[in-house]
Amino acid sequence: MSVIKGDPAVGSPAFVRVVVAVIVAIAATALSGGGSVVPAAAMPLPQHDSFYEPPEDFASAEPGTVLRSREVQLAVLTLLPLNVRSWQLLYRTTDLFDEPAVAVTTVVLPAGADPNRPRPLVSLQFYYDSASPSCAPSYVLRQGSGLPGVEGIHSNSELIALAALISQGWAVSIPDYEGPLGHLAVAKEPGYMTLDGIRAAQRFEPMGLDGANTRAALWGYSGGGMATGWAAEMHPSYAPELNIEGAALGAPVSDVESLLHVNGSLFASLIGIGIASLSNAYPTFREVTYRHLTPEGRALMDRTNAQCLPRNALTQMFVNYQRLLTIPIAEYLALPEIREVFDATVLGGNTPTAPIHLYQGVFDEAVPVWTNDRLAQRYCAAGGSVVYTRDHLSEHLTLPSLGMADTFDWLKGRLAPNPPEQVGCRTENVVSMLADVDALLTQIEINLNAGFGALGFPIGPRER
Repeated sequence: MSVIKGDPAVGSPAFVRVVVAVIVAIAATALSGGGSVVPAAAMPLPQHDSFYEPPEDFASAEPGTVLRSREVQLAVLTLLPLNVRSWQLLYRTTDLFDEPAVAVTTVVLPAGADPNRPRPLVSLQFYYDSASPSCAPSYVLRQGSGLPGVEGIHSNSELIALAALISQGWAVSIPDYEGPLGHLAVAKEPGYMTLDGIRAAQRFEPMGLDGANTRAALWGYSGGGMATGWAAEMHPSYAPELNIEGAALGAPVSDVESLLHVNGSLFASLIGIGIASLSNAYPTFREVTYRHLTPEGRALMDRTNAQCLPRNALTQMFVNYQRLLTIPIAEYLALPEIREVFDATVLGGNTPTAPIHLYQGVFDEAVPVWTNDRLAQRYCAAGGSVVYTRDHLSEHLTLPSLGMADTFDWLKGRLAPNPPEQVGCRTENVVSMLADVDALLTQIEINLNAGFGALGFPIGPRER
């Protein structure tokens, strides 16, 4: 679960260019008296918006059935409108206990897309990494979400990946894979909700997709990589009709318990977010955890549940969670109710049938490299096809930028007509995923598309 993801990296020239462009655009509009960047009154939070509420008879619908839809305007920093076609879909899905549930996905087409022309679909799992429903992409990406939407500002960095996908003329699904209750770190459910988001997009007529024949791919980093991993693992049994050509997993949290190594560090908030999420999802886990939390610990969990990733990251730096427990951490982890949940949240129990591109920073200070070394080994031992790239220059905050171009090129290969078959496994140790002329040129193209997109220019081919 990433703390800050900037694409391009925060502090890099490309990032500065995009930020400067955004600031200049806002200032120019304000000075000219234009009203396009002035949002309407802030929208209701998801937990107070009737759009997110399931219809009475939703449980009888098939998974992936669109229950409700609305056209929406996406925006950078909740202000600058993106020149794309976009809708939100409420759809029937399944929760971690295999019970009927609902979720929302935001589906996007290039502004110039011909809806009568079939196209590939990429499901892009944002790393919104929060136990609060108000941090979901469907809320923070909408124009007019106001200050509450700005709190989820880290999700705006993923608009650069969205711009890259749109530039190819592809359709995109951005699911709220944590569901309406903020279930980030749980087993199976993020996969179900991601796959049903693809089904819903395929069935939504204005998208113009070719149903289950639509060629699809998955992409996510950190917490989004974890959701992508669950989707890839659940695909053969839960949604085998989907034509998934590949799944790109960037530094996925493949073992939630492994995050405990950040206790007392800059990334300590990841522990609080994970525990809060698991407590929201598993009643017994919550009961046992709260029994052993100090009053200060319970108050911290309550605050974590009400905040998005940036504020949690800033306010929980260097927190020592041992101080918030009444028993030693090792003793807490050994409790049967706790052990059962942590064991269930480990990826690698089911092998994806789709080709996998797994990439990981060797010196990642949040997601330990050994967890994804093990994940690659498990998939390969069970017959999966994995290209595993270990980046020796990147850590958790820089790999989203340095690994983006190479991953995007891999996705283009998977979604090209008659893609070459990816057979077997290989591990590549590289200095940097960006230390390649082709990747560097691709990154420049991505940055230009993102910059122009932030200024309201249409991205992607004109088909009509």
